[in-house]
Amino acid sequence: MPCFFRFFARFLAAAVLFAGSAGASTAGQPPLCPISDEIVIAAEDAFFPYSGLYKGKLRGFAVDIVSAAFGAAGCPVVFDVMPYSRCLREVEHGRQLGCFNTTGSAENRRNFVFHRTPLFKGKILIFAHPDTPAGFRQEYFRRKTFSVVRGYTYTDTFDADPQITKIEVDSDLQTLALAARKRADYAVVYEKVAAYHISNSPEIISPVPKPVRELVRFDLYVSFSRKTPRRAKAVVGVLDQGLDAIRADGTYARIETAWDDWLATGLKDGTPAPFWGAVSVGD
Repeated sequence: MPCFFRFFARFLAAAVLFAGSAGASTAGQPPLCPISDEIVIAAEDAFFPYSGLYKGKLRGFAVDIVSAAFGAAGCPVVFDVMPYSRCLREVEHGRQLGCFNTTGSAENRRNFVFHRTPLFKGKILIFAHPDTPAGFRQEYFRRKTFSVVRGYTYTDTFDADPQITKIEVDSDLQTLALAARKRADYAVVYEKVAAYHISNSPEIISPVPKPVRELVRFDLYVSFSRKTPRRAKAVVGVLDQGLDAIRADGTYARIETAWDDWLATGLKDGTPAPFWGAVSVGD
């Protein structure tokens, strides 16, 4: 082999070895966040066990998923905790970058920017006093009263129908309490939210309302502001990247199992709520 070609072959081999060594040295290291400034997301304060204040701290399954997803993309995230109605309003006016947990309804998609992969799927049930006769007929929507949380999205049809009598309150604890005390015929509540409140507040929600109908199943998301489209698009990309990563490596499943186990047994046993490590304003 001519001298020049021997030299080139050795140079190429050395370059490949160096590249491999460099790759090995960074293996296992978290990626660098492509967004330089701090990411602050508004988190609702009364949608536990998805997102809410529990013993004075922000906790929840969705909180952990959002934290883990941004972490997988190398980006720390800070949560600003507030009521959901304010959360959406702040994002709509561009004073907050994003808010969760928001349904992907047609109206919401007109008002906000959404990521591709949902945080989770939630099931909304209709609950009634245990003395209520079995069965739920479609005509009840026009004849009965329904306690709902002010500012929440249920379905486009349910929300927009003026003939459905809605009693608006500030939390799902109150919606269930109204049904338990027969001050509303029905309460419209997410299944896991109802399970938490019924287990955690038996003195308020008594007797325990029973589910009588599934209203809808929804994908829930972080909604981002259309007032800051460039930044929203960048953060959406990071969040989708992270959500894909934690589903692929099993992190999502581990977080989900931890919360399911805690709701089933840990809550009654006094075990602290799961916590992935999110930071909230005021912590």
